[in-house]
Amino acid sequence: MDKKTIGLNGEQAAAAYLRNKGFKIIQANYRVAGAEVDIIASTGDILCFIEVKTRKTCDYGAPEAFVTRAKQLKIIRAAKVFSARKPYREYRVRFDVVSVLRSADTMACDHLENAFEE
Repeated sequence: MDKKTIGLNGEQAAAAYLRNKGFKIIQANYRVAGAEVDIIASTGDILCFIEVKTRKTCDYGAPEAFVTRAKQLKIIRAAKVFSARKPYREYRVRFDVVSVLRSADTMACDHLENAFEE
């Protein structure tokens, strides 16, 4: 399985996990101005911009540790553009990471709320 397929499978697992937690998935793979957000979801009056990291192992660190500051700044930039649109102007904004650890037959998700800030 190639990296793109692994990433897509991880994003699909993360979206299902978030739906089960009561989140409403608004958009996946939002791209703007050279930035991409894997999942945009809402819960109550909070608009969540979510980076998904999929790994086979934590041997080199937790998946969320691979969300660099440069990546965070791109997500923040995209979030500013997206959240300026109606009806999202009144929502609070939060930046989360969902780590997906995959094995041969399962995907285990872990949701880190407020993973980073502006």
